[in-house]
Amino acid sequence: MAGMTATHPGLLNGRYRMDERIGAGGMGEVWRATDVVLGRPVAVKTVLAALADDEDFTRRFLAEARAMAGVRHPGVVAIHDFQHGPDGAYLVMEYVDGEPLSKVLTRYGRLSAPATLHLVGQATNALHAVHGRGIVHRDVKPGNLLVRPDGTLLLTDFGIARRDGATALTATGAVIGTLSYLAPEQVLGHPATPRSDVYALGVVAYECLTGRRPFLAENPFAAAMMRLSQPPPPLGPEVPAPVAALIERALAADPEARWASAAAFGAAIAQVAAALRGTVAPPPGAEPTVVQQRTPTPTLIEPGNAATVVVTPTPSPSGGAPTVPAGFVARDGYYVPASPMCWGGLVIPGGLGRTPKRYRPDEEHYWETFAAGELPEDAVYLRQEELIEHPVVAAVCNARVLAACSRDPRRTVGWELEPWPVQLGRDRWIFHCLAGPGTGEWFGTEFG
Repeated sequence: MAGMTATHPGLLNGRYRMDERIGAGGMGEVWRATDVVLGRPVAVKTVLAALADDEDFTRRFLAEARAMAGVRHPGVVAIHDFQHGPDGAYLVMEYVDGEPLSKVLTRYGRLSAPATLHLVGQATNALHAVHGRGIVHRDVKPGNLLVRPDGTLLLTDFGIARRDGATALTATGAVIGTLSYLAPEQVLGHPATPRSDVYALGVVAYECLTGRRPFLAENPFAAAMMRLSQPPPPLGPEVPAPVAALIERALAADPEARWASAAAFGAAIAQVAAALRGTVAPPPGAEPTVVQQRTPTPTLIEPGNAATVVVTPTPSPSGGAPTVPAGFVARDGYYVPASPMCWGGLVIPGGLGRTPKRYRPDEEHYWETFAAGELPEDAVYLRQEELIEHPVVAAVCNARVLAACSRDPRRTVGWELEPWPVQLGRDRWIFHCLAGPGTGEWFGTEFG
């Protein structure tokens, strides 16, 4: 490997021990490594030897290092070192214990609206810091957004970033960026601006909410051309109207019609998240497109055996206690499944919600619902590790109720317990109490 020394054959430049390759592409590799001098984990981005000899590519690689090093923000991956010489080139970065958002979406399909706002809001903060340094990222996409286990998000990969006033390293009119996330003006070969990054982040948000990009065609180029002549398909009724309005504005074809900046987009996200929680009223004079848009019919999302079924919830005829959710029966102040409810893995890093996938009892699964209850408003946006400590949740998700719901309580002693929030329409949430043996996937059912 480039940069290995004779005195330290296992070290890059005599300092960085290359522990595990965590990524590879057409330009090089990314390694999890250890800085043996400072005793800390780092990520090392190496360049293929053939590219290291290319003067233009080397200039771009150095520009990435300088662009990232110039931004000091907790949401932007930090740069520690850069080297270029006869043995090759490499970039040493902060090691992020997490995974790209693209992998999260591949594994889970789509995210809930609160989870999406949580992640995209963090990305707007990172982009605001980047734009404040006169830098346009130009390649915002799920693969360049890293999610830590605690749910924090970091922006990375400034390989095609452009600083205001910098000399272009590509031909005039060249399309730079990942086609599926390019703003219309980039598709036309016009210079990217901070609003181009806002558009790309809007595509990311759309993908988080729906599990697909807004424009689909036989190839990425055709999909890129579609956005020049048509608006993105509307988000479905399961997406709260204020959230949809946020994303629709970010995806406006005309840059002037988008959010004026990443900061403005982030402020609107925070406002909508607070309004949906009911904790903060929209400020006077707020733009109606942020919090007052179409009003879809409230929906109840009930996971089915193979797919999610959307039905209209039935209010209590007396206006008192809520009706028992579909698939449950009432018992002793909580709900129990009318038939077995078995699930795969249910949380992404940081405990953020997603639409769960239901399995038959004879299929491998991790969890089974043994009870459920009404989720109080003040618990809706708690993290997973905080949710089980809420008194209303703890009163149902506990060993006593687990034993009461078990077909044979002796077989479920010591099982792991997890609460899982599920939204029923716009204003009602319940929580599933999940249990599993903690030994991985298993077959069968113990409840229902």
